[in-house]
Amino acid sequence: MDNGSTNWAEWQKFFANRRGRTLPSLNHGSDYSNLPESLSRSLAVFQLGESGGGTVVGQARHSKLPGIDAHYAEAMALFVAEEHRHANILAICVRMLGGQLIARNWTAKLFVFSRRLMGLRLKVLVLLVAEIVGLCYYHLLASRLPACRIRSLLQQIVDDERSHLEFHCSFLRTQLQTPWQRRLFVLVWRSTMLAAAVVVMIDHRGAIRDLGIGRDAIWSRWMRYSRLAERQVTGVPTEFSVEPAQ
Repeated sequence: MDNGSTNWAEWQKFFANRRGRTLPSLNHGSDYSNLPESLSRSLAVFQLGESGGGTVVGQARHSKLPGIDAHYAEAMALFVAEEHRHANILAICVRMLGGQLIARNWTAKLFVFSRRLMGLRLKVLVLLVAEIVGLCYYHLLASRLPACRIRSLLQQIVDDERSHLEFHCSFLRTQLQTPWQRRLFVLVWRSTMLAAAVVVMIDHRGAIRDLGIGRDAIWSRWMRYSRLAERQVTGVPTEFSVEPAQ
C-alpha cells in the first residue's frame, strides 16, 4: 500500500482482501506456566481496548470532511472489523496463558471516554496513538518471549498494525491544508502521545517488569514511532518498519 495514498477505494480493497482470514485455533497443547501471570493480565487489558471502535464508523459514514468519501467509510468499517479480529486473537492468547478476560479497565475507559467527546479528526488521532502504543508494546512482548504460538500471534498483530498506521496517517494528512493546521496537529499529537505512553507504562508496569523490558526501550520505541507518524501526517512520507523479534 502506498504510504501517501488517499485513494480510499484502494484502501477498501486492501482491507477487504484480508477480511476472510480465519481465527487461529485455541491451542491447549503448550505449557506456558513459565510465563508470568502479569502477561495475561496485560494482554487482557489490550484485548478490551481492541474490542471497540463502532462509533467511528458511523461518524465516517456521515462525515462531510474534505478528502474522504464513501470508500473511506467502508475502509474504516473493515479496519474496525480487523481490530475486532485482533481482540479475538488476544483473547485466545489470554486463555492459553490461563488468564481471564476483563469487562472493564480504567485505561480502556479513558480512551473510550476521550473518543466519544471528539469529532472524526481527533478520534482518528487517538486511534493512531493507540495503534502506535499497541504495535510497539506487542513487538517488545514478542521479543521477550521464547519461540511459541503466543509470540507468533503477537507478531501477526504487529504486521497488521503497520498498515493501520499508514491508513490513519493518510486520513489525517488530508485534513491538514495550512501551516497553522500542521502546527496545531503537532502540538495535540505530541501531548496526546505523551499522555497515552505514561498511562500505559503505569497500567502495564507488572508485565514490563516481569518480562525484563527496559522502560527506556519502550519509551524510545514509542517516541520513534510517534515522530515517524508525525512526519507522515505533516507531509514527509516515511515507511513504517518493525524489526523482527529476536
